[in-house]
Amino acid sequence: MKRTAAHWLTVAVFVGPFLALLAVFQYWPVFAMLRDSLYDFQLLDPTRRSFVGLENYFYVLTDPDRLQAFAVTFSFAAGVVVCVVPVAFLLATYLNGRLPARALIRTIVFLPVVTSAVVIATMWTFLLEPNNGLVNSVFGAFGLPRLEFLTSKTQALPSIVLMMLWQQTGFATVLYLSGLQSIPHDLDDAASVDGASAWQRLRHVTLPLMARTTVLVVVMMTVFSLQAFAPPLVMTGGGPEGTSNFLAFDIYTLAFSLQQPGVASAVSVMFMLIVLAISLLQMRVLRAKFVY
Repeated sequence: MKRTAAHWLTVAVFVGPFLALLAVFQYWPVFAMLRDSLYDFQLLDPTRRSFVGLENYFYVLTDPDRLQAFAVTFSFAAGVVVCVVPVAFLLATYLNGRLPARALIRTIVFLPVVTSAVVIATMWTFLLEPNNGLVNSVFGAFGLPRLEFLTSKTQALPSIVLMMLWQQTGFATVLYLSGLQSIPHDLDDAASVDGASAWQRLRHVTLPLMARTTVLVVVMMTVFSLQAFAPPLVMTGGGPEGTSNFLAFDIYTLAFSLQQPGVASAVSVMFMLIVLAISLLQMRVLRAKFVY
């Protein structure tokens, strides 16, 4: 009994502070969000609130602007995953070879990941500005038509996807690179001895053994893109006509600009449940069948 008590005391000393911080900064905000989603009130006077039950949820499910924000966010996440995953894998395969100044190249590839999202969004705003942006200036110098980029309903979302591709490819590349370096070389050598070409080795040996890493990359890229907030805030303001109004920015607008924190909490709850379901589905579908 004394050893058991000492054991639990040690556990409490080392794990207790972490659990306390987790409860205060994660679990309590989730509980407060669930509670606030059932009320109608304003942040200017949060004590004056009225219980509305599921009315905020019904409003979210029937409001065209909210439904558009969901559609835009998930379209953006799908575009980021589709673009980042293959580019990062090919880049990691290239960097896994014997290259001069390989460490420097890896640093350059990873540099955008550690750069502030606001700084990156501001930089890309200057690049893609319709009138005097660097990209359109280059187009004009070569006699090409200027593009609207961030002010076009059809170009705003792809432009932000392009920015996200530039920012997050380095992180996904590092994950893939670590996975490639952990694959036993004997398997690739054996396939080579059996006459398999480089493409066959990549398809039938490397890709199956990278399944677990792919799951991690897909889930993380999905979560990162669904949480994107700086691009609409800095680059487009959610426009034009809501075509870049991501849910994180929409929640911010509802709570602080429109003074509807109850509705914002309802959107947050629905968003959280959908993201959890998507992550679980991705891990289920992409579950690795090969262990090494």
